Amino acid sequence: MTAPKKQKRKKDPYKIFVRITIIIAAVALIGLAVFLVCNAWVDSEYRAIVEDIHQQNIADEQAFNMELDALRESASQSVSTDEDVVVTLPSWEATLEDTAWRIEDEGGAGLENTYTVTISSSTLCEGGLMLVNGWHSVPDHFDSANMISIGNASGWSIPVQDSTVMIFPNAYSALKAMYDDATAAGMSDYIVREGFRTNKTQTELFTDVMDKLSDKYSGNILIEQTKKTVNYPGTSEYQTGLSFRLGLYNAEDPNVAKQNFQESEQGIWVTDNSWKYGIIFRFPSDDFPTPQWEDKSYKTGVSIHLNLYRYVGKPHAVAMQILGYCLEEYVEFLMDHPHITIYENDVLRYEIVRISVNKQTAYDLPITSLSSEYLASIDNMGAVVMAYTYGF
Repeated sequence: MTAPKKQKRKKDPYKIFVRITIIIAAVALIGLAVFLVCNAWVDSEYRAIVEDIHQQNIADEQAFNMELDALRESASQSVSTDEDVVVTLPSWEATLEDTAWRIEDEGGAGLENTYTVTISSSTLCEGGLMLVNGWHSVPDHFDSANMISIGNASGWSIPVQDSTVMIFPNAYSALKAMYDDATAAGMSDYIVREGFRTNKTQTELFTDVMDKLSDKYSGNILIEQTKKTVNYPGTSEYQTGLSFRLGLYNAEDPNVAKQNFQESEQGIWVTDNSWKYGIIFRFPSDDFPTPQWEDKSYKTGVSIHLNLYRYVGKPHAVAMQILGYCLEEYVEFLMDHPHITIYENDVLRYEIVRISVNKQTAYDLPITSLSSEYLASIDNMGAVVMAYTYGF
C-alpha cells in the first residue's frame, strides 16, 4: 500500500513582505550611513581647501601690497628726481649779415592771449607753405581765382614776358618789394619770364616732351623719362601760384638776355637777398645757383637748373635761411618741431605753430593778440601752419 504524499506548506506572504521590508530598510540605513560618512569627509576636505585658498589669498594680498608699496615709493622717488631735472629743448643759431638769429623749440607750450578766425582752405593755399612736388599734387581745394597779373598790378614797372604772367597777391607783394629794393641798389634788366601755369598748360608741356621721347621709350618708362624734364600735371611748382622764374632782358642790348642769370650781379643780388622778402630759391642743385649752395635735388626731385623763386613768407624764409633748408626739409622740420620761436638779436620776431587738421573747407584758427600780423598756410601734408610776427 503506497504511503500518502506530504503536502508542501505554503509560505506565508506576510512574512515574506516583512523580511523584504527589513532587508530594504537595512540597505537604506547602510546607504545613509555611507552617505553621511562620505558627506562628512567631503565637507571636511572642502573646508580644508577653502581654508587653504583663504590663507593663500591673504599671502598673495600681502605680497601684492608690498609690491605696490615698493612701486609707489619708486614712483615717488622718480617724481622727486624728475622735478629736479631741467629739460633742455633744442635750438638753432646762425649769423646772417652780422645779425644773430636763433630758433628755439617751444615743445608743448601753448599760445597766449588768443582768439580765433575762420579761414577757407582755398585761401590757405595762398599762404606760402603749400608743398607741391613730384610726390604731392596740388590739393583739390586749390583755387586760382585770386591771382593777379604782375604786369597789370605793377603798372608795367616790373618787366614781364606778357600780361599772362600771374601769381597770388602775397607773392606779388613780396616780389614788388624785392624788385624795388634791387632797383634802388642799382640793379636793372630783370624780367619775370613765367609765373602760374594752369593744369591745361602743364599737360600740354608734358605731352609735347612725351611725344618727342616716344620714339625711344614707351609705357611707364616713357612717363618717367618725361618727368625728368617736366613735372607731371598737378605736381609742378609753377602750378602753386607762388613761384616765378626770373631772367634778364634789355630791348636795346640782346646780349643781356644771353648772360647766365645766376652769375650776373642781378642774379647774385636776388639769390643773396630774397629771404629778407619772404622769398626762397626753390631748387638748389649741384653747383647751382652757386657752388656755395648745398645740392638739395635729392629732396626736391628737381636737378635741372631753374631760376625759380618761391614765396613762403618772411617768418618761414628767415627760418629756412637759418637752417639752410629747402622747402621739403623745412616742412619736415616743422613736423618734428611744431612750435618754434625765432629771435633776432635776442628779440622775439616770429612764432610758428603747426596744427594737424582733417580735410575741411574752412578752419577756425588761433591768433595771438600779442602779434602784429599773422600768416596762415596749409602745408599740403595734413596741417595748417600759423606764423605770427612780433614788433614790426
